[in-house]
Amino acid sequence: MERYEIVRDIGSGNFGVAKLVRDKWTGELYAVKFIERGNKIDEHVQREIMNHRSLKHPNIIRFKEVLLTPTHLAIVMEYAAGGELFERICTAGRFSEDEARFFFQQLISGVSYCHSMSSVLHSQPKSAVGTPAYIAPEVLTRKQYDGKIADVWSCGVTLYVMLVGAYPFEDPDDPRNFRKTINRIFSVQYSIPSYVRVSLDCRHLLSRIFVANPEKRITIPEIKKHPWFLKNLPVELLEQEEASTQRNDEDQKPSHQSMEEVLAIIQEARKVTEVAAARGGGHFVAGSMDLDDADLDADIDDGEIDSSGEFVCTL
Repeated sequence: MERYEIVRDIGSGNFGVAKLVRDKWTGELYAVKFIERGNKIDEHVQREIMNHRSLKHPNIIRFKEVLLTPTHLAIVMEYAAGGELFERICTAGRFSEDEARFFFQQLISGVSYCHSMSSVLHSQPKSAVGTPAYIAPEVLTRKQYDGKIADVWSCGVTLYVMLVGAYPFEDPDDPRNFRKTINRIFSVQYSIPSYVRVSLDCRHLLSRIFVANPEKRITIPEIKKHPWFLKNLPVELLEQEEASTQRNDEDQKPSHQSMEEVLAIIQEARKVTEVAAARGGGHFVAGSMDLDDADLDADIDDGEIDSSGEFVCTL
């Protein structure tokens, strides 16, 4: 990490912290996710890193490299200076329909690209989204499901949150009751408040996304042809779509580090150094690679939910 100087903290969770750093050689800013060395560097972390390394798309945070410190594995990636979408929603309360569509178009573009890259990803995940509030009903069962169709539901939740400023399946009077949320997901119990103005085309798209039967749910390719999605579609998204069908191996070269080098660093990170052991689990890091999942399963038995959804990318 000698090449980088830490600027400030930018996030934290159950596994690690994210820090903003500056490249001393170029002056460029990057985000670095620090994960404590040892048992936390498991197969899920390895798969996330290797998948992230394989992805190259304007709407997906770019992977740069992995490094080791005496106490942590550091994942260096592109810094998104615009901040988190969720924070923007909280600040604004909710977005206008045009603004929500602008971000939804980028989201669908990124998710569509991830799906197109499934053949080169390491151990294709069931779904690209894993936060319970966004999970499709079929993911909550232990039956087989198509992760690409489940992702459609999760994208729909994001669209609803942007439009309304609340989650579609939470009970407004008891939002922290996860059991109620699960029941509302299974019964597709949601509504758009009367004070929120949403066009008929947008309502139609949401009604095609929030369908309990995944076989009858709209697909990503169908969303990209929907009139509401096509309205004011940025030219660059159309160009990205064309480019993705013409990409070559050189264009997809993901990192100056080879796959073997990255794997070797991850393997080394699984070893706890004397410095890390002396710090008793590390005071420098306390946080997570996932979104906030505190108390989400407080009211539900382990056998009632399959929580194996994994993150592939950050949008």
